[in-house]
Amino acid sequence: MKILAALDNSDYAFKALRKAVDFVKKENAELTIYSVYTDLLEMEGISLESRESLVQQAEEIVARGKAIAEKADVFVKTVIESGNSPADNIVSYAERNNIEMIVMGHKSRTGLERLLVGSVAVKVVTYAPCSVLVIR
Repeated sequence: MKILAALDNSDYAFKALRKAVDFVKKENAELTIYSVYTDLLEMEGISLESRESLVQQAEEIVARGKAIAEKADVFVKTVIESGNSPADNIVSYAERNNIEMIVMGHKSRTGLERLLVGSVAVKVVTYAPCSVLVIR
């Protein structure tokens, strides 16, 4: 079984990763840790330094996740991609790589905040080609 743990810098994401690691150990599955950074070069007036900072942050998130998995003796593949919609990137990666389960965290938002910002988890659950385990 191929499992994708979608990470951002939230505590919820790392809680989800720990659940994914437990599942991978029990099921002898493959784990990919995946993170998306916003591609700011497409936005006018954004410096290369700002983009590099986002890439570095994504690298740190993935490295932290990899350390958690390796501490539990789980081999992990890591992937960082750029894009303007994390949900679209996650779904697309899952489709291209025959992922069988996506594991991700979710922070509950207020009604207005949810309406204005949306929810990556809701979009992934709606459009993913596989099962999605959402951890709060």
